[in-house]
Amino acid sequence: MSDSHVYALLGISFTLTLVLWYAIYLNDHEKRSRLRIGIVRFMILVEISRHVWAVSVGVWHVNNDLPLHICNLGAILSIFMLLNRNYSIFEILYFWGFAGAVQAILTPDSQGYNFPHFQYFRYFATHANVLLAVMWMLIIEKVRPTWHSWRKTFIITSLYAVIIYPINVFTGGNYMLLMRKPAVPTLADFLDVWPGYLFWLYAVAVVVGTMCYLPYAIADARRR
Repeated sequence: MSDSHVYALLGISFTLTLVLWYAIYLNDHEKRSRLRIGIVRFMILVEISRHVWAVSVGVWHVNNDLPLHICNLGAILSIFMLLNRNYSIFEILYFWGFAGAVQAILTPDSQGYNFPHFQYFRYFATHANVLLAVMWMLIIEKVRPTWHSWRKTFIITSLYAVIIYPINVFTGGNYMLLMRKPAVPTLADFLDVWPGYLFWLYAVAVVVGTMCYLPYAIADARRR
């Protein structure tokens, strides 16, 4: 783990803790609402800046820069979820956030852009925003996922993968990591080679998603 990665992990942990603590401390609906809208505006700025930078330096390409990766799409959905405090979106982003964004932060693929490059900050901000949005819903809005949420996420993610696969074939992309393993070391390195890799990727997604819900399943079982 590089020093720049450690800085990113510490920065994300500190920022998320500070923002959520401050939201709890406010204890005022109007002030808390202004903070939530401020976070939404920051998220919009991060997503727009990503494309503006890529186009301005001539590196934007259809095979990598469409908002089709789970975390990129999740970052956009986070904006709408926080804006309207939408529970239906939360049901999906809870699993995408803790299964996808956490993995992306722990095993980053910043495409060679390290501290203090703009892309370094943009990459970690994008994934941290998804986590912040999900944790806001959990802690501030006091909602939680259910088994139905996991089933819903499983079905939607599976259908999404079916849609993304031909897009990958057409663009030469690797959205959702369906075509090959990431270039950086990740848990996917322990999986089979393609196409058997797809089966194990799917199986791991099911296991990790179930683990994300496990604390609630245990808590519900104890209450019963």
